[in-house]
Amino acid sequence: MNRFQIRPLQRLEELRQVEHIQNRVWGTLAASSELLTVTAKYGGVVLGALANGRVVGFIYAFLARRHGRLVHWSHMMAVEAGYRDHGLGFRMKLVHRRLALKQGVKAICWTYDPLQSRNAFLNIARLGGRVSEYLPDCYGHFSSRIEKGLPSDRFVVDWEIASRHVARRLDATTNQRSDLRMPRVNHTRTNARGFLENRGIVLSLDAPRLLVEVPADTDAMRAHALPLARRWRLEARKIFERYFSAGYRIEDFIPPRATGDGRCFYVLRHAAPESRRS
Repeated sequence: MNRFQIRPLQRLEELRQVEHIQNRVWGTLAASSELLTVTAKYGGVVLGALANGRVVGFIYAFLARRHGRLVHWSHMMAVEAGYRDHGLGFRMKLVHRRLALKQGVKAICWTYDPLQSRNAFLNIARLGGRVSEYLPDCYGHFSSRIEKGLPSDRFVVDWEIASRHVARRLDATTNQRSDLRMPRVNHTRTNARGFLENRGIVLSLDAPRLLVEVPADTDAMRAHALPLARRWRLEARKIFERYFSAGYRIEDFIPPRATGDGRCFYVLRHAAPESRRS
């Protein structure tokens, strides 16, 4: 029997539980129950993952306009620590997609930290989101337990929920074979403390597809090697801003288990403007 239920939240008691999750995950409150109530009533989405009647995860999204189109902007998603690795984020995203399509909304957008490999795998590899925009210090300095005082750089995900690309990715029954023979933008090594660091970065490649390696566990690096994590932030910013401006976009993410050696990579593809919405 499925122990989790995914559904829209409207009761004040449930929305207060969403407040508590925000404080436990980020150490701060960003969307009050009052704001969540208004959003749920007037075109947005407040979804919850419930275990035994208690909210243990949520999505908060509101109506927005991006590049002239009406979208759902998914501002927050979180799952309590004890309920991760059950696929709740993926399941909530699928329910959100269904609700948005029912409203006539064909795209859902959100931001995430480019150096969080767990989020990259969900957003890019599993859901089929694409990225071609990098926002340096998107939210400025804020007191997040996850951020550790680093600049709040973010990718903007375009999840074209009515596209063939997303439908194919969601319908995939087997993992795609990982191709690690593409040219690599950054060349890395593991230092004496066991953390990944860049040995060299190439900003002049022009192959159709490129690989960019990122740390598999940024949280551990931030906890035990914060100066190196800060360096990664600035080096990743330089890489992605350069290649996005040259017409590349992120098409895929290869997670550690697919490489077999604990490493993970973004896959960049050079895309002509007319093919960006295919």
